[in-house]
Amino acid sequence: MGSLTKYVSDDRPEFAVFIEDDDKVCYAYLWKEGENIIAHVWLYNVAPTPSEPELQIEENHPFLNSAEFVGENLEPFDAWTPIEVIWDFGEEIVAKIFLSERLIAKLTAGARPGCSSLVTKDGPLALKM
Repeated sequence: MGSLTKYVSDDRPEFAVFIEDDDKVCYAYLWKEGENIIAHVWLYNVAPTPSEPELQIEENHPFLNSAEFVGENLEPFDAWTPIEVIWDFGEEIVAKIFLSERLIAKLTAGARPGCSSLVTKDGPLALKM
């Protein structure tokens, strides 16, 4: 069963992070009211990690991250997963995603893809943090 969880900024409620697990793959999206998705990043694969990238086949969207980029594949999140989003509204709009106080991803407005501590190198779905 897939899930969609929304984390709204208390200071600027027009901004939110959505974490979507569709039972195949999980992504985080930085969303701004009136503009929709303004940044995204891969978080984990639910389906088996492919050896080759899926990017050439549009119907595979959203895409699994391939083995050459995956450094750590997390267990799927559930309602008790300790996720926290920390917001920074300085020069750039940044949402940092923490799992049990560990920084796992960073979304900066306009970043496609965002940064992840779960990848081994920069790729099309996440940049190495």
